[in-house]
Amino acid sequence: MVKIHHLRIQRVPRVLAFNLLFFVSFLCPNLWASQEAMVLAERAMIYSDQEMTSPIGYIVRGKKIVVGEIPRNKAQVYPVIVSGKVAYVRVIDVTTEKESMDSNRLTAERFQKSTLPTLRGKFGVNYYAFASTIDIDQEIKDDKLLWHGINLKGEVFLKNRFDFQLHANWMQTQKDELKFRAFEIGPGFAFRLIDAKRFLFRIEGQLLAIPYSSYAFGEKFRKNSYGYSAVAGAAATIYFNDHWATELSGGIYRTSMLKFDAPAPYDDIEPVFTGLRAGIGINYTY
Repeated sequence: MVKIHHLRIQRVPRVLAFNLLFFVSFLCPNLWASQEAMVLAERAMIYSDQEMTSPIGYIVRGKKIVVGEIPRNKAQVYPVIVSGKVAYVRVIDVTTEKESMDSNRLTAERFQKSTLPTLRGKFGVNYYAFASTIDIDQEIKDDKLLWHGINLKGEVFLKNRFDFQLHANWMQTQKDELKFRAFEIGPGFAFRLIDAKRFLFRIEGQLLAIPYSSYAFGEKFRKNSYGYSAVAGAAATIYFNDHWATELSGGIYRTSMLKFDAPAPYDDIEPVFTGLRAGIGINYTY
């Protein structure tokens, strides 16, 4: 009598089956459904949601990334993996291997976006010290003056590495009974020599008007006047993140004040202050 052996199939646990399916999905290119893309926009924003309401960062132009093959949210965004999590990048900000080059909608949107101005700017607050000599009637005095001041600065980053600035400075100095004060305001220009993600180095120039300056000698008198300043210098900016940064600056300043009509027996003066200004501050880029 022949015994019949029944073939038994061992049951695979669900957790193990799920893990195997997940592992195979990531190894198989067909199931992965990904494609290589290149960033076309100057700064392609990355969003945490398909509706593009929560930006979490950006990718600069020319970078190659891997995106999903199927666009989401009415073909407006591609899924992309960022730090192990799914994020989204706009379709019009990248070009893919499989994308149709004659797509009228994408071509029109990219052309429109490339023609729009993309201006960036920043605000800054700086403390600075100004070590100067005094030139009175073309005679440089031996006295050295140390000024202390506060600088408020607004900037717009233009194309071709040029930037436009607007400065407002308040500074003062005192030595014995002699005291000077000045308020400066005016434009400045900068050229970016190094423009990296976390570091910026520029050469700068400024031409500032002095709508108010004062000259006082103890309690005996105080007179007001006007003037101007010319500046040539450089600044280095170190970014903590995409917005906040600290800035170190320095330059040669020449500050000229118009005639102060001092009372007798004091002489009228038209001082010129020349020296080095050095500053440190914090700024916010938007």
